[in-house]
Amino acid sequence: MKNNIEGICRIFREKDRFLIACHENPEGDAIGSQLALALALRKMGKTATVLNADPVPGNLAFLPGADSVVYEEDGSRYEVAVVVDCGSSERTGRVQAELCKPPVLVNIDHHRTNGGCGDYCLVDPEAAATGMLIYRILAAMNVEIDSDIAVNIYVAILTDTGSFHYANTSPEAFHIAGEMVRRGIDPWGVAEQVYETQSADRLRLLGRVLGSLEIAAGGKIAAVTTTKKDLADFSARKDFLEGFINYPRSVIGVEVAVAFREEDAGEIRVSFRSKGRVDVSAICQAFGGGGHRNAAGCIMRGPLDEVKRKVYGALEAALR
Repeated sequence: MKNNIEGICRIFREKDRFLIACHENPEGDAIGSQLALALALRKMGKTATVLNADPVPGNLAFLPGADSVVYEEDGSRYEVAVVVDCGSSERTGRVQAELCKPPVLVNIDHHRTNGGCGDYCLVDPEAAATGMLIYRILAAMNVEIDSDIAVNIYVAILTDTGSFHYANTSPEAFHIAGEMVRRGIDPWGVAEQVYETQSADRLRLLGRVLGSLEIAAGGKIAAVTTTKKDLADFSARKDFLEGFINYPRSVIGVEVAVAFREEDAGEIRVSFRSKGRVDVSAICQAFGGGGHRNAAGCIMRGPLDEVKRKVYGALEAALR
């Protein structure tokens, strides 16, 4: 049953034990969507466990419910697995096997590259954030959105719209964000936590990463690289890198920004941000990844120089 919000609401009303996951390396939309849904289900008297492959980023640890996220769990104890903000089951990482154990799978997402897997599916690529889909579901079920749920929904929308200045920002995004403010959210307090709370080591790491800046395609592509040594030198977690790609994206004349990050086992994680002309989700699909038109990512194998050559080649072809 695809894009059946009524069916999803019925499952949420009828079942009692829910396991909620998202993609690896979660950001504001993924975490906010998970926690908003979990808090709402608990408000309904249900058991709702948030299971992630990676820790909650430090700047999101203030979110209500963040301290209840677990990283190991037996999926067979649950009736329903819910995957939010995740274009494919593989992107849930090492927790994927546990999500296959509950008899029902619900898929809630806004990535265009989502294949629509699951017994119940709500995928809307026009939604600026998955948090907006969670809001629609809760509204359809007449669940009271208290201040704890509201701040999670607000952060989901705030972060995936780039503080409401990305092209995906829509009237609905403003409307829902406004509703959350009317429910008591302090926009400045939230923004301070999300954007202005960082360690000195993260700032030092930013300086190192910016030193790797490369310009290609006559100034239309800008890229930064983070090595495993960079992370080790600053005792940095992967979530320290959130937002770094916005710096090369801001260079005058750049149409596509790229961030390369060394992973284990010879893998390179590649993130893309486009200003609109280039559909980076199509490029990422060719490399086995996915995402949105203006924000996408993939994992590639091989030496860093070879990965860069392939990525620059694909982008230069798209820019012609």
